[in-house]
Amino acid sequence: MGYRFKDMKKWQKNRLLFCFIFVVVVSVVYLSICSVRLYRDRAGEDKYWTDALTTNEAVLDKVESRGADAVQVSVGTYIENLKEVSIKNSSYRLVMQVWFKWQGDQALDMASNFHVYKGTINKTEMLKEYHEGNEHYQLVRMDVTLTKNYWTCRFPLESHQLRCYLESNYPAQDVIFVADKENSGLNGNMSIAGFDIRRYDTGVFYNEYDSTHGDPELADPIITAEHVTALELNRSSIGLYIKCIIALFGTTLWVLITLFICTFHYVDPLGMIPAALFGTVSNIMVGANLLPDALEMGLLEFINMWGVYTIIIVALAVININRIRNKFEDREFAQYFGRIIFTTILFFTLVGHLLLPICAYMI
Repeated sequence: MGYRFKDMKKWQKNRLLFCFIFVVVVSVVYLSICSVRLYRDRAGEDKYWTDALTTNEAVLDKVESRGADAVQVSVGTYIENLKEVSIKNSSYRLVMQVWFKWQGDQALDMASNFHVYKGTINKTEMLKEYHEGNEHYQLVRMDVTLTKNYWTCRFPLESHQLRCYLESNYPAQDVIFVADKENSGLNGNMSIAGFDIRRYDTGVFYNEYDSTHGDPELADPIITAEHVTALELNRSSIGLYIKCIIALFGTTLWVLITLFICTFHYVDPLGMIPAALFGTVSNIMVGANLLPDALEMGLLEFINMWGVYTIIIVALAVININRIRNKFEDREFAQYFGRIIFTTILFFTLVGHLLLPICAYMI
């Protein structure tokens, strides 16, 4: 193969340069955009975690002014079991112990005067109740189902932050919460299929409503105390990712083989490509069936579109190789052209299938 670029004819240089630059530019631009999108979503988890446990300073100032005479209630939680994490149904279910400890009026009865934000309490059980003089303590076990709009940008290599907000039925001028971080925790033997527990924390958040709910005793919008139990889950392995794209791997390998055959064995395998395209498009449904209908564009779509792009670019390469052989009757240049384009496509295909999951997965 004594081909050198400077010795090529003009039409050969133009064809080779155009195809090579087209593959490189489209690949670099697409992978850059997708990689940055996935990385930013992954990097944003830390800020999202902190912000969700921090109350706005303006709201805190209002709580301090209104809650000067409020009863301080120490609140803690212990997660016993995470029964279910359903991304498809936008919900999760957990069993946890909750305790309230305060000094003052026993009539507060905190165990009966709280609710779960965006959740339904399936069952409650009073485990212990203690009232001695000015000291009061209530321990409750509850089974609760919560609604969550899961972020699916990095699915199926994503992480999820689950939060349970216990909101007081009393306004902040009557009751404020203090997080019992020292005694709060979670079951060390708890396991969630497909996930590892990355971190856990508790805190107190204050929620300011935009109205008084028609309460004639209130002049300002209601502010209530919320105890937050936060849990972050991370995919324990790449198993689900492989399951979702294994068919895509197969079709991508198939079209690369067709390009190799076309380049080095003078065979026209163009008829083999439509089946690969059909298989790639069908593969999209594997992951889509695991997600809610309101699907967020992310890794699953990026990697499948990358597969479709690979198939299309291979088909165009095969067409060009066949045209060079049939119209110009130049088998030597056709093989040289095919070898350069095959190497370029193979390189970017491997880069894409490594770079996208690496940018998405929180190791």
